[in-house]
Amino acid sequence: METLERLARSLGDDIEVRRFAHPVAALDASLSAPPDLLIANLGLPELGGAEFIRRLRQHPAAADLPVLVVIAHDDRDRYLHALEAGASDYLLSPVDHREFRVRAHNLLTLKRHRSLLKRRAAAAAKSERRQRDELQHSHEMLLRIIDAMPVMVGVTDRGGRFRFVNSSLARHYGLPAAEMIGKLPSAVCGDDETRETMARHRQVIDGQRSPGAWEQEISLPGGQRRVLLNNLALLRDDEGEPALVVSAGLDITERTAAERALLAAKEEAELASRSKTEFLANMSHELRTPLNAIIGFSQLMADEMMGPLGSARYTSYARDICASGQHLLSVIGDILDVSKLEAGDIELDEDEVEVAQVIRDLQHLVVERARALDIGIDLEMPADLPKIRGDALKLKQILLNLISNAIKFSHHGGRVVVRGGVKPDGLHLSVTDHGIGMDDGEIKTAITRFGQVASAWSRKHHGTGLGLPWAIGLIELHDGRLAIDSVKGQGTTVTVVLPSSRLVPDCP
Repeated sequence: METLERLARSLGDDIEVRRFAHPVAALDASLSAPPDLLIANLGLPELGGAEFIRRLRQHPAAADLPVLVVIAHDDRDRYLHALEAGASDYLLSPVDHREFRVRAHNLLTLKRHRSLLKRRAAAAAKSERRQRDELQHSHEMLLRIIDAMPVMVGVTDRGGRFRFVNSSLARHYGLPAAEMIGKLPSAVCGDDETRETMARHRQVIDGQRSPGAWEQEISLPGGQRRVLLNNLALLRDDEGEPALVVSAGLDITERTAAERALLAAKEEAELASRSKTEFLANMSHELRTPLNAIIGFSQLMADEMMGPLGSARYTSYARDICASGQHLLSVIGDILDVSKLEAGDIELDEDEVEVAQVIRDLQHLVVERARALDIGIDLEMPADLPKIRGDALKLKQILLNLISNAIKFSHHGGRVVVRGGVKPDGLHLSVTDHGIGMDDGEIKTAITRFGQVASAWSRKHHGTGLGLPWAIGLIELHDGRLAIDSVKGQGTTVTVVLPSSRLVPDCP
């Protein structure tokens, strides 16, 4: 035994060796604190080696304890009995030191591997239990969430019977959810809406209808009418066969009523807008007739076509009346033009237009006004500027409005530059001044109908605020767009972009 103890200690510096002279004491110690390796001499007093091992293996704590037995060279029967009782390995006496270390090392390694596998298995089992518990918790939470949703959720099988019902749907039918499981919806409520829903479920299961949403008007037990947005989804089994139909019904009565009210308000607003446009057009026509008479007769009086008036003041008054009438007629003309634009009554008389010539013609129209304000007009037009397919008169109106505004809001002695050129997105025509300029808010006001930028400068120049919106409308009729780049106190550049599709290609 001393030799075995010495050999056991030689297995490592951290090896703790306990020696027992009596097998009963060794058995008790091994069961209370199982060692990593048990070395037993089969020639044990009071308790045979095989019986010792057999009793040891009866206890779960020692079920996988490595047991190395030492037997005499000629004691084969006792060795076999020990193996039958549960011995792990054996050594022949006298013990070979090297063989002892190899066999003991193998048994200790096997014990460590078994312990590691047991820990891993225990950890895996614990993780599996935790995952199973978490999955169960998530499942229960999902059911609670579905149950708390203000949506009527129900699931029916291939036979059309309820497999799941949430509280909202159960309240709709006035029954506990548990009583509805396994029943046909028609057995719960036999109204037309329920039968219609069952028919849709059957069509989805049979592949005759695609899952989707539809609105359904239903009657509550008290007779109240409600509107539901129903949505059906198809669930398939593991073989891909249709198995369940999930139905979700959302009460959209209030939303539907709001949409109808909004639509009615929109139609009412459109009607009011059309009425306003028609009123402005009619009033413009009605006002033009007497204004033409006022202008005509005041012009006759100012020119004294029927003889002298007798006083120079009368001639001056007649000219004032004529000028005021012409201004009022211009205002009414602007209103009538915008009314036609809003009503969609303006059509383009399209032809091939030489834009450069149009701009040169306009220069002659505004030169006197510019000269009066000591403002120069520069034209920067390339010689090969292409023609445009468009309405010549309306293009003139657009450019005349932009050039007039540039002159109007330029400083005394300033310059207005009109440029033209072709870029990848089309023909660009720009009018630049170095006048008062605008900020972003003022630009937004300027392009609004009847909008005028409030400033001391603008109050010097009367206007309706319709010119720029009118020009924008005409540009849009030509499929174009208008851009304004302005800096307060530095000036403004207004650019008209006419699309490439309106360029007239040069003839070969």
